[in-house]
Amino acid sequence: ILSIAAEHMLASAKWKAVSWRSGTKGRLKARFAALRVRTADGPPQRIWDKGQQHLPGDEAWLIGEQRASGEKKYYLA
Repeated sequence: ILSIAAEHMLASAKWKAVSWRSGTKGRLKARFAALRVRTADGPPQRIWDKGQQHLPGDEAWLIGEQRASGEKKYYLA
């Protein structure tokens, strides 16, 4: 299995608007999506013509955050 970028993993996920507190510029809010994934941090292995890839490791939550400014962040938990 080839590694897939976080942005592509969450492209078709259901995103939800969340507001978590008031800041100095008003309510802090963003859109979030979460997906259970296996991180590609296992032992390296050569896969066909794709070069060195890492095998799946442990499960984790992949969390995507989209701010109103267009900024995107991704987290593993």
